[in-house]
Amino acid sequence: MGTEVIPLAEVDSVNVSILCDNSVDILMVGSAVARRFKLRNDLFEHPLPIAEHGFSALIEVQKGESSGKLMFDTGVSKQGILYNMDVMEVDAHDVQAIILSHGHPDHAMGLPGLVERLGRVGMPLILHPDAFLQRRLVLPSGMELQWPPPNKADLRRMGVEIVEEVGPSMMVDGMVLISGEVVRTTEFERGLAGHQSWRHDHWEADPLIHDDQCAIVNVAGKGLVVVSGCGHAGVINVVRNAQRITGIDKVYAVIGGFHLTGPGFEPFIEPTVAALKAIGPACVMPGHCTGWRAVQRIAVEMPDAFVASSVGTTLML
Repeated sequence: MGTEVIPLAEVDSVNVSILCDNSVDILMVGSAVARRFKLRNDLFEHPLPIAEHGFSALIEVQKGESSGKLMFDTGVSKQGILYNMDVMEVDAHDVQAIILSHGHPDHAMGLPGLVERLGRVGMPLILHPDAFLQRRLVLPSGMELQWPPPNKADLRRMGVEIVEEVGPSMMVDGMVLISGEVVRTTEFERGLAGHQSWRHDHWEADPLIHDDQCAIVNVAGKGLVVVSGCGHAGVINVVRNAQRITGIDKVYAVIGGFHLTGPGFEPFIEPTVAALKAIGPACVMPGHCTGWRAVQRIAVEMPDAFVASSVGTTLML
């Protein structure tokens, strides 16, 4: 992969709304940047957002009179993503393109429901070719967890315009950059042990999950906003790669899954938090697969930047 810098236009603002995540707290206190789920006096007489083990975010960018909306990941279920979109009053027809951070089911299984609701052909779906690989995770106990990918044939029958990209992709008139494959530079972010992909008629080790990618926005005067699905490349690799390909060092916000949960990843919490502090984003909202231990450490070590994630939250950046 080359080192040529990709010019990324400055935007006036970006809103990132969490449509699917592992936690929800409708009474969570907001802040200057975090707008929480709207409370009303008849709150419990209406549907409330639900949490599921997955991730989805609506990314809205604004620059002058120009604007755009992208769906970054689609959650773990057809029912969940559509339900939360209705509760949050998100109109699917405003979405201009769908981005998959990678092909794992907790990020892609809401895709058929979203496409059905759109009810039109030609919706662009941007993803890495590896996102269509059949995967599994073999645990130390020997248990195998099957991770079915999106079905390419079904998506084509539904009229989706599939755009497979290994490298970066520019979206919404140059206002959003999709990273493509992430260059791995840290010593401690080593991938997912036991993760395998079906290639050439057999299972192959696939710890690095090369289809992992993020969305990047450049907010005028404030720096990069980086939205990660799971961060299988390692969230520090993800952020440093965003800095490298844009040529912009200043990072404003890091949002999404940092994949630091479980015994295989908890040993890397401390070096990750230390590196994140050194990068110095003004806002950090870890969610999904970050894990409670890592979230707690980020909250303690970066109290001014930390924002707790919850379905129904919109970061206004």
